[in-house]
Amino acid sequence: MNIIENIQIGERYKVQPSHFHRPFIGIVKKVEDTDITFEVENFEFVDQEKINDDRLITVDIADVKYPMNQNYFFS
Repeated sequence: MNIIENIQIGERYKVQPSHFHRPFIGIVKKVEDTDITFEVENFEFVDQEKINDDRLITVDIADVKYPMNQNYFFS
């Protein structure tokens, strides 16, 4: 199965683009070839100049680290 097929529109993911200092959390808005457009939900202050007012950013599939599931385990 192709990894791009696992990326779901509307789902939250942790993303670490190479030009960012820290990862951000975003919601998938569009998937096209190997590019994925996210609406940035949460980001670090150090990267604020890289986030536009519309909070949309397009990254490569390799920048997507993992989904932010709603399933949490506390011990």
